[in-house]
Amino acid sequence: MKKVKISIIIFLTAVCQFANAQFEDKFYFPKKDWIEVSVPYSEEFIPVNTDTIHTAFFKSTAKPKATIMFFHGAGGNISTYMYMIEPLLENGYQVYAVDFRGYGKSTGKSTHINIKEDVRVVYSKMKMQEKISGTKLIVMGASLGCQIATYIANDKQDEVAALILDGGFASFADVAKLYAPKEAHSYIDMALGKMYPSKEVIKEIENMPKLIIHGENDKSIPMSQSEIVFKNAKEPKAFFISENDHLDALKLETKKVIKEIDKLITVQ
Repeated sequence: MKKVKISIIIFLTAVCQFANAQFEDKFYFPKKDWIEVSVPYSEEFIPVNTDTIHTAFFKSTAKPKATIMFFHGAGGNISTYMYMIEPLLENGYQVYAVDFRGYGKSTGKSTHINIKEDVRVVYSKMKMQEKISGTKLIVMGASLGCQIATYIANDKQDEVAALILDGGFASFADVAKLYAPKEAHSYIDMALGKMYPSKEVIKEIENMPKLIIHGENDKSIPMSQSEIVFKNAKEPKAFFISENDHLDALKLETKKVIKEIDKLITVQ
């Protein structure tokens, strides 16, 4: 998210002239290079329009506690988020990870709108897998991925067992306004305010257990952004304050975080 912060500052000089633009190139930083992944996984290439979405399924060798549908952050690709995925695998969860358009082995270019459309297609394909269809499903977002996770959890409330948001922000507009002069705020709201803001979407999610994670030493996204989302979320919900930086909790406080995740699937 450091790249996001820098790019937001740069684009503020243009936002007044192009209030109806969505500024996707200031939020999405895909990396094509695939780092070697030592954990076994299966791949699927899902057609969407003229592009393909790449997914990686890390299935459990034993009976999994649940399946976690994982949406990563603004930079990198699935392979660069293995430091978050592996602790989940090592503690009894299986993970279905998604690369947005342009990330890793996916083709095309991400926009706010096509990601929203693509995840519904990917979700349907995922649910068809036998190893997934019979398990509880948790949707998880990391940083920018929290926006996507909140959207799909709301859209599939009857099927999703729980929602995890790690290091997220209240909305695309809110994170942009953190680094913008007040004079630009109304233009930012015009450009980005309606792009499925998690702070509003989460209000619509009924009964589903929610775990919101944020680092008190997060240098990329202030914890106050997650606090807004948490305040708007309905019970049952929990807020885990990490002692570390952006998206470090699963790696550095694994036992504590897994304990909180385990609670999600036992809530009645």
